Amino acid sequence: MKVAAAHAIASAVTQHQLHEAYIIPSIFTRTVVHLVARAVAKAAYKTGQARKRQPAYRYSQMYWEPHGG
Repeated sequence: MKVAAAHAIASAVTQHQLHEAYIIPSIFTRTVVHLVARAVAKAAYKTGQARKRQPAYRYSQMYWEPHGG
C-alpha cells in the first residue's frame, strides 16, 4: 500500500510541472489526497487487507478538469 501511495503521489506531478525544484507535489494540491486514497484503497482490496471494494468516486474526475477558484 505504501508503494501504491508513492506511485499516486508521483503521478500528481505532470511532465510540464516537473523540474529540479519541483519533484514532489505541494501539500495543498487537492488531487494528491484523492489519488492517494484511491490507490491505497485499491491496493488494500487487491491484497486482501480490505474486504469491501471501494465505490467509484464521482468527484475524482473533476480534479483532472480545469476548474476556477
